[in-house]
Amino acid sequence: MKFRGELHDIKLINFSVKLEEILPLVPKSLRVLQENGKAIISMVDVKLKNMYPSIFPFLKFGYRYVAFRLLLDDTEISGINKPKGVYFLKNFSNQYFLNFFGNLMLNQKSTYANIMEYFDAFSLRQGSKHIEYALDPYSKCTNEPFLHQKIHRIDRVYETNENGILVSKIFKENYWPIEPIKCYFFATNFFKSARFLGAFKVKDNLDYSWNSPVLISKKQLK
Repeated sequence: MKFRGELHDIKLINFSVKLEEILPLVPKSLRVLQENGKAIISMVDVKLKNMYPSIFPFLKFGYRYVAFRLLLDDTEISGINKPKGVYFLKNFSNQYFLNFFGNLMLNQKSTYANIMEYFDAFSLRQGSKHIEYALDPYSKCTNEPFLHQKIHRIDRVYETNENGILVSKIFKENYWPIEPIKCYFFATNFFKSARFLGAFKVKDNLDYSWNSPVLISKKQLK
């Protein structure tokens, strides 16, 4: 089933986590992208608006969505020379109802979390776990070119099931217009070894199209 909608107020909060903490959470068939012995997580925080399934275009809805996206080294799977894929470690939303029905239709399972926002400060809590950040959109922020390149080229999501590895494309290349933004506070206990790397925002609202994942071969993914 295909879903369409709009992405508003997109924030990307990026941090590293030690490999030994990440590897038990990842299917063995996927290869984690490594940077100095650490994995990189790009947390996406976005407001989804006017979302609807293609078979019911009149059934529109919206909610706050947050996901821990783990960067992968998918060069061997895809046959391309630059990693472009992510694996969703955990997904959250602030709507019980949409979680329930969405999880019936989608492979990416979301769980409820208490998500709060006060101006440019953000807090997500789920039981005893939490993640918070605060942004300063008015101060200049120097770009981190290597981090920018890694995050900017993400365009596909991988998952696994009993049949093998599946992929769904997110955006066409160069359609993720991110720019750096100053983050003056970051804290989480979802990962013990988390270390902040940098933050990005997407200035524009984006039209979004989500396609059902497909079982892949190297030829199909290129």
